[in-house]
Amino acid sequence: MPALGAMIAYEFRERRKVSDFMPPFVSMNYGSDQVKEGCLDSRYTPLNLDTQGGDFAFVVPEGERGRFRRRTDYLKVMESLALGAGNKDRLPVEELDAYRNQALVMMQSPQIAKILTLDSEEKKRYGSSPFGDACILTRNILAADAGTRFIAIHQGSWDFHTNIYDKAQNWNHYNLSRELDSGLGELIGDLEKTQTRDGPSLLDQTLIVCMGEFGRTPGDITVNKGRDHHRFAMSGLFAGGGIAGGQAIGATDEQGAKVVKPGWSKKRSIYPEDVAATIYSALGIDWSKEITNTPSGRAFRYVETQSGTDFLDVGEISPVFG
Repeated sequence: MPALGAMIAYEFRERRKVSDFMPPFVSMNYGSDQVKEGCLDSRYTPLNLDTQGGDFAFVVPEGERGRFRRRTDYLKVMESLALGAGNKDRLPVEELDAYRNQALVMMQSPQIAKILTLDSEEKKRYGSSPFGDACILTRNILAADAGTRFIAIHQGSWDFHTNIYDKAQNWNHYNLSRELDSGLGELIGDLEKTQTRDGPSLLDQTLIVCMGEFGRTPGDITVNKGRDHHRFAMSGLFAGGGIAGGQAIGATDEQGAKVVKPGWSKKRSIYPEDVAATIYSALGIDWSKEITNTPSGRAFRYVETQSGTDFLDVGEISPVFG
């Protein structure tokens, strides 16, 4: 199944410019294959950046670019000789070539080093965390306007089944909250101050969605001093991209245990499918479409409308746009 970012990269494939050197889909700090291209081809595979180490080995130093190009040319010659003319199944090779060529374009761009630079003062301003660093890179990538259409950032686990409020541990609710506030707040502020060629701010042209998978059990903490999974209520944040700020859509009871006021046209809780439909719609993409030429032959819907035996009446969360 393609990730949402891969689908958006696929939809914007005809709009890529010759000058675009960044991949259309970038993911950061995902330690597993949670976000991939699925049944789409390798052009929509995300570039996964890991800010845990803060060093990006694919940035070619200026003095090494000539040797790097020569070695790349030698590699292509050797591969063409190894493949031979009789190789019938060239699709995997062609997909690898397409993915690698996209990477080579990025690696040889004079701008890539600047985009991936993490200044020490900015790192401090953004919270001195891998998440804050990812937010800096996000700002740089968006400001470069070099072809990236979707960026996914994983902050880290909020899965506090134990010791959620234990300040003696580095991993606790307070520290993660500070990381999120610092990184996201500075990102929004910097995007708002950055003007685009067209006039509006970069924030006006960027839709930001911040949310998790589900809520946490309300009320007293558990015997393990934590909070378990809770599917009946959670919260998410929308900003930029035409969002009408300063409002809350829907409401829970006083304890945060269940939704008592949906706050939108469907008169029910908001599902992840509704969030996906809203993101697609904000980008001008028809989310009711499907891809039929998949390897399995099963149609892939942009937004699934079936959950088990239940039909999902998916809709766009229009109140967020005012």
